[in-house]
Amino acid sequence: MQWKIIDGQEAVFAVAFGIIIWLVYHFYQTYQLHCVPGPFIAKFTNLHRFFLTRRGHVHLYQARAHQKYGPVVRFGPNMSKMYRAFRPWTPNGQIASVFSAEDDAANRHMKQPVAVYYSLSYTVSSFEKRVDAATQMLLDQLNRQYVATGTSFDLTRWFRFYSYDVMALMTFSHAYGYLQHGSEFSSIMGDVRKSMSSIAPMSQIPWLDWLLHKNRVVNFVKREAMSALLTFVLARIAERRNSLQAVYKTNVIGPDADGDFLGYFIQAMDKKSEQVPLRYLIMWVVANVMGGSDSSAAILRSVICLLAEHPDALESVRTELRNQQRTATGLSLPLPKWHELQNLPFLDACINETFRLEPPFALTLERVVPAQGATICGRFFPGGTIVGMNPYVTNRHRPTWGEDADVWRPRRWLEGDSAHIRRLEASLLTFGAGTRICLGQHVAMFEIKKLLAALIMNYDIDLVEPRAKVDRYSWIIMPESVQATIRKWDKPDV
Repeated sequence: MQWKIIDGQEAVFAVAFGIIIWLVYHFYQTYQLHCVPGPFIAKFTNLHRFFLTRRGHVHLYQARAHQKYGPVVRFGPNMSKMYRAFRPWTPNGQIASVFSAEDDAANRHMKQPVAVYYSLSYTVSSFEKRVDAATQMLLDQLNRQYVATGTSFDLTRWFRFYSYDVMALMTFSHAYGYLQHGSEFSSIMGDVRKSMSSIAPMSQIPWLDWLLHKNRVVNFVKREAMSALLTFVLARIAERRNSLQAVYKTNVIGPDADGDFLGYFIQAMDKKSEQVPLRYLIMWVVANVMGGSDSSAAILRSVICLLAEHPDALESVRTELRNQQRTATGLSLPLPKWHELQNLPFLDACINETFRLEPPFALTLERVVPAQGATICGRFFPGGTIVGMNPYVTNRHRPTWGEDADVWRPRRWLEGDSAHIRRLEASLLTFGAGTRICLGQHVAMFEIKKLLAALIMNYDIDLVEPRAKVDRYSWIIMPESVQATIRKWDKPDV
């Protein structure tokens, strides 16, 4: 066999021909989108999205772009297939989760066996004692280290400790130990943050994610943060299956005061062993470890900061809670019970307004236009086009939320008739929407509302200095440190 060595002119011609073929293919794929306004670079590449996301400010860029170009903006040649970046790598390839499954049928099949465990009724009956235990530990640490000494503490740090330990108690029946140690002594928090910091920019150029992270060569050479999390999850699953294999043989699935998510997941898999593969169990647990803590911690921090910045709103919440104390239901202190927190519309409004203005997630939630195409905001998009909305942007949409959409104003949730309030609730994109809405939204609200009531009724919390107005987002929010002082609230008699 003879090999022919091409000369320089032939090489240049080959490269030029390849570029022409790529340009023709690119034009064919995107020509129907040429009239969609947006930054010029977005017609050709997603690189600008990669770098903006890596810096953590893509939400601000997109908000400015919508102000400039209108309700429909082109941010890439055809956006990206971002959800693939959220699939962890294993020796058998990538694993899709409830969040990252692009196919609706696959999403339903993965979600159906465990959706009931995230319902509010399951959450309250199974986990209230565990949440109360974590809350008491947080209050004990705050009393001992900061109330007694008068020194300031980092709200961001302690709320992360709290949320991680709460999720560990609900998932594994054992806290990680962050509250007990008062430090980031374990690698779990760091591994989650490193993983999210990598996933966010890579989700904008998924082929680069495969090249740098999700292939056998790379994973043989270096240990990725996601690999560390998978190792941790697999170890917890193996421990539980070995020690409790005989426990989940009952034919009845119901809330258990001593149950946890891992136990419920194993039970669901055992009941449907033929339909539920092991990878589902792995990803259910990974979702709790990665997605169930930083988002709740961020909202807790935001609500406390916003109430400190708006003392009139804080006083309204306290009045509402004190009125609850006077009812027949009462209000248990220092740890209010969930059933005591049901008729508190202004506290609910404060939480919802924080979900709106400072959402824990601020990248575009992408969807694929069906084969027949779709008309969106008066523009036709051909099938296969990837479109999406960013919660940070849509939650500030003035025609929906009013001209003061950039202002934290909880009473907007109490104005108008019930139909108007339902429209606001349906417009809130913080937890997603439709069939893809976040499974853990009830768990998050349960945890957040109970801790807020406990803190507000027991303490005065003041910010040492105004907080930074802009946080970074790496898929989830990466909040800056916020120093605060805390003292016992000298509450008046009921």
